[in-house]
Amino acid sequence: MIVQKDLPVIKEDITTGIVLIGSDFHYPFQDPLAVKAFLDRAEGLQPSHIVLNGDLLDFYRLSRFSKGEGRNPRDEIEMVREMLQTLRGLCPESKIYYPIGNHETRLEKYVYDKAPEIACIMDNFYEILSCEDLEIQGCSKVIFNNEFVCKHGQLLGKKSGLSAIKELENSYTNGATGHTHRLAKFITRKAEKKYVWLETGCLCSLKPEYMLDPDWQQGFAEVAFKNGKLHKADVFEIEEGVIL
Repeated sequence: MIVQKDLPVIKEDITTGIVLIGSDFHYPFQDPLAVKAFLDRAEGLQPSHIVLNGDLLDFYRLSRFSKGEGRNPRDEIEMVREMLQTLRGLCPESKIYYPIGNHETRLEKYVYDKAPEIACIMDNFYEILSCEDLEIQGCSKVIFNNEFVCKHGQLLGKKSGLSAIKELENSYTNGATGHTHRLAKFITRKAEKKYVWLETGCLCSLKPEYMLDPDWQQGFAEVAFKNGKLHKADVFEIEEGVIL
């Protein structure tokens, strides 16, 4: 069983191209309209790269929290596999990367906590999802042109933008993270150089059964490179299945 610490860091050079970034689908709590908007954008844009920035799976039954009925992990896996097959069919030439999120690590934690004896014969979730067959590469993070990092993220803030500020000031590089389910674009300067960090929102329901009135925003990000340099980075909001 491949564990989180063994996942590679992908370093990718782009001369000219667009990276489409989406995260936090949280199947089976995905919003079908938001997911469709993201897939439609991918089909129309035909980006050179797509980053699925963690938490596609929720692994609801494997969490430490109280669980509702149902939510079999196998059902989540089948739903995500179908979505990945659709995405690959829509964007056959795009390079697709899938950095691990904190919800995906629930499988690793559950196995090692509950049944460590069988960890050596357990497939990791990338194998279960048939990512290799779809030419989707699992990783811990992706770094483009040594200046823009995509990872799921772990530095939280109570409001939109605070996580982006923490992530940027922790590293002083450019980047994009999910995890917070909020949209934000933070720009600053240091030593005469501009930096930008994006919070890329979510593609899950804004009315999940496990939380009351969350302060979340649906959306995704697009990052453009031109002549080998970061050209622009923006977030896009989705409202009721419509990209604003």
